[in-house]
Amino acid sequence: MDYLRTPAVHRLLTAPVGRVFTSRIFESYKARSLPADFGVTRARAAADVALGSGPNTYLKEVGAPPAPSLDRRITHALAQYADIREAYDATMAKWNDVFWEDYESLPDERVALERERRECAHQHAKPTDVFGFLTSEHYVPPVKFETPDAETARTRWRHELAEPERLYGFSEMRTAEQVPRVERSATVRGPNTTEYVLRFPSPAAHLGDMATARVYEPADGDDSLPTLVYHSGWGSLNDQGTYWPEEEALGRTLSPRGFRVILPDAPWHGRRERPGFYSGEPYIARVPEGMFTLYAGAALETAVLTDWARTEGAPAVGVGGTSLGGTIALHVAGWCDYWPESMRPDRLFVVGAPGSITQTIPSSDLTPMLGLDSALDVAGWNGEALREFAPLLNPPSEPALDPSKIFTFSGRRDRMAPFATTRTLIEQWGVPARNQVEWNCGHFGVLSNMIRTGGVQRKIRRQLDDASREKERIAA
Repeated sequence: MDYLRTPAVHRLLTAPVGRVFTSRIFESYKARSLPADFGVTRARAAADVALGSGPNTYLKEVGAPPAPSLDRRITHALAQYADIREAYDATMAKWNDVFWEDYESLPDERVALERERRECAHQHAKPTDVFGFLTSEHYVPPVKFETPDAETARTRWRHELAEPERLYGFSEMRTAEQVPRVERSATVRGPNTTEYVLRFPSPAAHLGDMATARVYEPADGDDSLPTLVYHSGWGSLNDQGTYWPEEEALGRTLSPRGFRVILPDAPWHGRRERPGFYSGEPYIARVPEGMFTLYAGAALETAVLTDWARTEGAPAVGVGGTSLGGTIALHVAGWCDYWPESMRPDRLFVVGAPGSITQTIPSSDLTPMLGLDSALDVAGWNGEALREFAPLLNPPSEPALDPSKIFTFSGRRDRMAPFATTRTLIEQWGVPARNQVEWNCGHFGVLSNMIRTGGVQRKIRRQLDDASREKERIAA
């Protein structure tokens, strides 16, 4: 009997040698490598819409200047990538037929196809060996900015600025028509898990695409499973890559212990990548609109997934996330009183997320690293203009969820999701000190600690079990 395996990189991260990934040296190296890493994915995203064009047209789509000396190598790289793209498209078409179209298939066949899909998707998403020369020999921007003009944005979002619940809420009159039907794919065997994909039309008016999420359940579990809905960080490939940290650290760790774990694709991430952009790029490329559009869309989609889990028999539902995913979770906690009760979580788990986006944008180390500061200046987004959008960007000043049911994990040296903003918000929200975990690390160390220490997983298990017992007592 075949099944999906835990990647070797995860075993390395969780081994004693994995401590190096929380060190200052590693975090400094990782931060310096980010522009080149995103440059490769930018080069690939441009190729998706510029195949068949010449080098000059391609580099224009990348957002890079002309490079006549590289014309031959670019032409060769595009031809290589065309083969990768063809293989990816063919594999995805086959996967969709088997997993969504009720084609007859055996469990081992689905495992083999899922393994093939993950490998092809990873090669497609991050072809470093094809486009890596561009980032080392030519200027390739990490982001192709489409920053909206500040004055135009004020006009476009004036109603939402006055009433943010227009963007973040489900009104009672619209709930019935906004809550979409959730579809479930065929299953595939994981390591002591049963895994499948959910899809449904996003209820967010400003997105207009299909929301997707990967689900992990015990291999022999029933429907009455405490459930965690957990979002990954910005730029994550999710199950379009061969290794997804949250999949191993949460999905395949908690599920065999009697939990259901749902890992959604945030807007523009993973399976929801937009043509011409890499996974998550519109979030930064269209700051600040890209940010609050994603927060609101992901929050409403989380509400749908929470409701779905309850209809499946979940006695309790927790919501959480890492980095960007943690910001989504904070918005869920802040806006869920505008949703039906079945959509509100019982617990919240926030890992490495900033507390104020309007403070994070100018102060994060990521801002100059990606060129975001220059893009904002050109479009007229000074500090005052950003603060005008605080009602849409920042979590509300008070949580809709009981603060005693909110749990945070932060890095005291985090300069990408500045720790000071996190501390200010959770103190303002009244989150008890016993619910706060602080690690002596930076942003990347937070993810490493989440993977390695097991503290986040233990907290989630205990709290979802406690919430399940509370629901049983109330029902009795």
